[in-house]
Amino acid sequence: MFMPKSKNQRNQTNKTEKPAADAGPSGRETGFVLEHNGAENVYLCGDFNNWKPASLRMIGHPDVGLWEKRLTLSPGRYEYKFIVDGKWVHDPDARENIPNIFGSLNSVVEVQS
Repeated sequence: MFMPKSKNQRNQTNKTEKPAADAGPSGRETGFVLEHNGAENVYLCGDFNNWKPASLRMIGHPDVGLWEKRLTLSPGRYEYKFIVDGKWVHDPDARENIPNIFGSLNSVVEVQS
């Protein structure tokens, strides 16, 4: 069961960019978390799912305004964004956000081997 952490606890653990325990030889479990109060639907998309907007629905915890998703990703660098109620949103807590061709930002996560 997901146990929400305080904002300080989440920041101390690098919530978005630090892979969790080894998930096997082909990848590592990587957690994505977005703090967004009042959202009805949140999806995660990026290089890892060919930017398909509705394929990775995040799990919501509306009582604390948190959304989360865990993926097993191969080592590498990935760009991603969240889709919050139909609007593309970069991760404000990502270590790195870079400009994209649409004039907005993509967030970056690096998965270590």
